[in-house]
Amino acid sequence: MKKILYIIALAITLASCTKEIELDYNDIDPIPVIEGHLSPEGAEVKITKTRNMSDSTKTPGMRVESVRIVSPDGTETALEYQSDGVYRPEAQIALTDGETYTLKVVMDGVEYSGSSTLLPTIHISEPQFVWAELMDWMQVLEFETLDIPEHGETYGWARIYRNGEIYFSDCGKCKGNSPFDIGLYYDSDMEQDEEMILESGDKLFLEFRVIDENVYNYLYGYNSTKMNPPQFFSTSVEGKECLGYFAAFNRVTYETIYEKTEHVYPNY
Repeated sequence: MKKILYIIALAITLASCTKEIELDYNDIDPIPVIEGHLSPEGAEVKITKTRNMSDSTKTPGMRVESVRIVSPDGTETALEYQSDGVYRPEAQIALTDGETYTLKVVMDGVEYSGSSTLLPTIHISEPQFVWAELMDWMQVLEFETLDIPEHGETYGWARIYRNGEIYFSDCGKCKGNSPFDIGLYYDSDMEQDEEMILESGDKLFLEFRVIDENVYNYLYGYNSTKMNPPQFFSTSVEGKECLGYFAAFNRVTYETIYEKTEHVYPNY
């Protein structure tokens, strides 16, 4: 998945070099990776392990000893491994806004535990495609968060799918009702990545998830080029490491067909 930061864009010039540089990467022991999602639409948990840079084989979802979601009243729901490598519960889990849910995974005798609070849905204004001239013309998807108190703070996770495939994923912090400006691509010679250029007729699906601060901190660190994400899961064995997160969220969605327009400033 290609990650693009919000509307702040950096232009980096790479000089050509005739000398070939050989990099020697040492093999390391694989580290568990847990990706867990819980929403009113359902629950999914995928468990993999990291791989060495020399290994091009994509890691499938793994079977482990147990995967459970613990509700605030102590009720535990077991998730079952399915043919696509993802764990899901047999029945939908009843959720309550403001409550905290815990994912527990037992793997190789070690229990990994992480919690997430389900925050109320935050609605958004109808998203609009606008042009912004930042070094050159940039296509931007813009919308505003609603329902947030003037001095309130919330965390959003925006995901865009293009023709059924993930196109964009990043998170942001909102104080009060705030605009979200998602920089998509430069419509010029600056943008050479054909995979990122939107074409008229593309089917776009925007999903805006409301997440808690711990999930935001992990995703922010993961997307950052200057820091590593904090370890989200606690472990039953000291010194054991684990990557990944567990996100309980409500969401709003928006679907549209993209139509490319001329480069003009938005009318405010």
